[in-house]
Amino acid sequence: MRYSNLMFGLVLAATATMSHATSTISGTVDYSGATVGTSCDGQSESQAPVFVLKAGATIKNVVIKAGAAADGIHCLGNCKLENVTWADVCEDAATMKGGSGTVMYVKGGAAYSAADKVFQHNGLGSTIQIYGGFYGETIGKLYRSCGNCTTNTSSGARKVIIDSVKLNGVSAAVVGINSNYGDTATITNLSIKGWTKGSPKVCVAYTGNNTGAEPTSLGEKWGTTNCVVTTSNITAY
Repeated sequence: MRYSNLMFGLVLAATATMSHATSTISGTVDYSGATVGTSCDGQSESQAPVFVLKAGATIKNVVIKAGAAADGIHCLGNCKLENVTWADVCEDAATMKGGSGTVMYVKGGAAYSAADKVFQHNGLGSTIQIYGGFYGETIGKLYRSCGNCTTNTSSGARKVIIDSVKLNGVSAAVVGINSNYGDTATITNLSIKGWTKGSPKVCVAYTGNNTGAEPTSLGEKWGTTNCVVTTSNITAY
């Protein structure tokens, strides 16, 4: 089943709303379990997001409709996504675009059926923190630091912090970071369905670039400066 009983009940109780335009969020907006969406053009990177979160914004208790998740949520600075569920990820669930020192907090919620990655990290010097029981199912990667953005530079390291997250069905890796740019992934209390070491890979390092070329994988890493994780931080269920 795609949803837990609790989440399935939430979706059934939600009021479905559709929009053809991106909604911009300032301050705190609580959708009280409503289902929203716009459209989906597969893996097209040119499609607009469903929501844009301005610096300081919080979005809470919303289900983004399957077949209508577009490019998910764009975060422009410090922001918080609390109990947000993507019923079927279209391109990316959320993208961090905030600058140095900003943080995108992802507390709870869930993402289902991401052909590629769930969280895309573009903003130089910023952080994505995923915690509070977030759940991912049937995904390529949970997180990827942009491997070939034209803005990539060694002075703009990106960080991801993952704690108390549960995953089921990871086809590529949990996270991908660019070690040559100083990116770091710190992972604790991660539960993965049927995990054995190497399947799926947990933290994969890449040599990123700013030319648009495909990044070079350096393989799965454990206990390094960039991949701050040990096997004791991972639990199979």
